[in-house]
Amino acid sequence: MKKIAVVAASLLLTGAASAADLSSPMPVKAAPAPEPTPLWDVAFGAKLTSDYVFRGLTQTDGNPAIQGYAELRLFDWIYGGIFMSSVDFPVTNQFGGVTGLTGPAAEVDLYGGLRHTWGGLTLDVGYVYYYYPGEVAQNTFGPGLPATNIDYWEVYFKPTYVINDVFTVGGNLYYSNSYAGSGSNDTYLSGTLKVDFSKWSPVKDVGFYVSGELGYQWLGWTSYSNVFAANYELPSYATWNVGAAFTYKAATLDLRYYGSQLSDSPSYVPGLGLAATGTCGAVTGLSNACGNRFVASLSFDTSLLALK
Repeated sequence: MKKIAVVAASLLLTGAASAADLSSPMPVKAAPAPEPTPLWDVAFGAKLTSDYVFRGLTQTDGNPAIQGYAELRLFDWIYGGIFMSSVDFPVTNQFGGVTGLTGPAAEVDLYGGLRHTWGGLTLDVGYVYYYYPGEVAQNTFGPGLPATNIDYWEVYFKPTYVINDVFTVGGNLYYSNSYAGSGSNDTYLSGTLKVDFSKWSPVKDVGFYVSGELGYQWLGWTSYSNVFAANYELPSYATWNVGAAFTYKAATLDLRYYGSQLSDSPSYVPGLGLAATGTCGAVTGLSNACGNRFVASLSFDTSLLALK
């Protein structure tokens, strides 16, 4: 009887223990701690493009360009960098006439600012200086030709918001008190949209997205100090681009179409009169710098920490 009682008691204790195990929550494995934000990183990249188009205007006279940049990032807040590109602002046109452009050897952009992300929202505020080494001096080809060198600065604000893993929207606001050294105020405002289809890609590491931008450039009156260069009102204009891009790891192939409101047809420009090269020539000095155009580019972008 004692043996039976001991066995019965043992079964009861075992059952109680099993019941206690079932009623108690299973231990949950702690989630891994998020990766700490790196104190610093250096992003860099290079691009080969069939044409360098900036706000609807070719910077290479319709020819290919090679570009590169390097950007130092600190504390997930501060950044500064340099961007370089080949350019072509010819001092003479196809007929041998003087264009009034300065023929720089390159474009060198020095920039910096504050950038930080909160969830899907990124805010970016900064300053950029556009420097064009190798320009010819003012009045090289006679009084007012060229009227000025084209180095200038802009301040900017660029917010972006990632709605989800497919849609991203953004904006760009730039301002300068002397667009391309002309003395004209310059305000550029645009909106952007990116639709990323990479989550449905059947191939590992291969992505695909479409994106576009619609913007408007407000320009004012020039203020050339040279008495031989007439001051006039630079035409304001709308500009846009839309394209598709394919990505593979650090490489991006981008196929894009650019356009603007500027025209090469003769038109009246306040302070200048009838501009034979149209509103395009009034802004750029070239009649063929503003036409709608297709651009293909191949770029590589990474950072030092991504290489580890």
